[in-house]
Amino acid sequence: MLPKLIALLPVVIFVLVTGEPEVTEEPHTEHLVSFWMGQAQEQLQKRLARTKDSVVDRRRAKNVVVLLADGLSITTLTAARILKGQRGGGSGEEALLAVERFPYAGLSKTYCVDAQIPDSACTSTAYLGGVKTRVGCLGQSASGEPVDSLMQWAQLAGKATGVVTTTRLTDASPAGAYAHVRRRGEELEIARQLVEEEPGRNFKVLLGGGLGKFAEERRDGKDLLNQWRQSNPQGCFCRSLAELKNCSGDGSLLGIFSDSHMPYHLAATKEQPRLSDMTAAALEKLEQQSRADGQGYVVFIEGGRIDHGHHETRVGYALDESLEFDEAVETAVRMTDSGETLLVVTSDHSHTLTMAGGAVRGTPILGMDEQQRDVDGVPYSTLNYAVGKWQSADNAGRRTSPRNKLSPTSFTPSYIKGRKGVHAGEDVAVFAMGPQAHLFGGVMEQNLLPHLMGYAACLGTGVTLCNQDQQKQKEP
Repeated sequence: MLPKLIALLPVVIFVLVTGEPEVTEEPHTEHLVSFWMGQAQEQLQKRLARTKDSVVDRRRAKNVVVLLADGLSITTLTAARILKGQRGGGSGEEALLAVERFPYAGLSKTYCVDAQIPDSACTSTAYLGGVKTRVGCLGQSASGEPVDSLMQWAQLAGKATGVVTTTRLTDASPAGAYAHVRRRGEELEIARQLVEEEPGRNFKVLLGGGLGKFAEERRDGKDLLNQWRQSNPQGCFCRSLAELKNCSGDGSLLGIFSDSHMPYHLAATKEQPRLSDMTAAALEKLEQQSRADGQGYVVFIEGGRIDHGHHETRVGYALDESLEFDEAVETAVRMTDSGETLLVVTSDHSHTLTMAGGAVRGTPILGMDEQQRDVDGVPYSTLNYAVGKWQSADNAGRRTSPRNKLSPTSFTPSYIKGRKGVHAGEDVAVFAMGPQAHLFGGVMEQNLLPHLMGYAACLGTGVTLCNQDQQKQKEP
């Protein structure tokens, strides 16, 4: 009996200290970092074997640019293309987005360990860290193990790194590049990690929103902006487009352009830099560093407010932000050399936007097609959400035409009434250009993405272009 009581002692102590029972069962295999790292490496090897006879590309990626369009579903991609064409005076469908010129494309499976339909935290841990985890977790496996990101791999290889976003710098997607927290809502802790810990404190470029998390919202007495200045005496801190353009020199660059998320482009002042402006500034700074040390760079660039437009079910905002992202991709293509820079464009998750009916070519994508009717003869818009804030209906709940209420900034009709628009679970697109871009074709697990980038740029502890021969020699 005594041995059993001794064995239970740690559990009793844990409950007394924490008020919670200890979880003593062995972690599920998928909860471990080792499972997902091993799975991704196995998938990488299969891709290498599949393409070895058809594609000969020995180019190593000196630089990697990851462009993430948060919430960019396939429907959003199509609707944004049409809007781009219609803004240019065409019917719309024939227009081209920047990613359509990329030579390779695939699909990414976005589910997480505990979710069919993911959030931006577990997905960022996957596409930046190579490990699938629980909804809400950042930089941790489902069992709580820390997950190093692609940015950590790059810094260990001596490369300059940066993060650019239109959301708060501490929001889930950008935080996946550097943070390790159980819950994505711990943004004050995320901000501290960004300034005080690796890899965050080593970033050459940080551009986005969220000033409050570094200053007035804090209750711990820390002045993180002052800490950053002390750690970067040659650095430049900016709050506007004009200040961003005037930031020069060899030091690091920190730009925080709003207290929270940066305003939508449609609602922003001219003092706010656009995503393409921030992209250009980041690439210029990182290229400057690369010329100095010859090591190259890795940068994460996010168009984060596409997702927010969808959550508000204002498709005009979501599509305009998608076109802002498109211009950022164009900027990245123009400013980089495809012979030495791998560009990867993708999304973290989908949204429930639908494009349906019988609209004829050239129908205004944000408007109505008077030819399509429901069974009661009521017309409906081409774009609708499955779940959202607004149903076009009368007081009796009967659907009415949204014709007179639609505008580029209005709510978009939805089928199911909800407090906000919700994520969707279908696969999202992946586009690639540059060294080893052929590896990004087909359907892949989302956590494979950083392993493919690591292979191309010789980063991380797995198989890379630089060590694959040695790895083969180690195989039994």
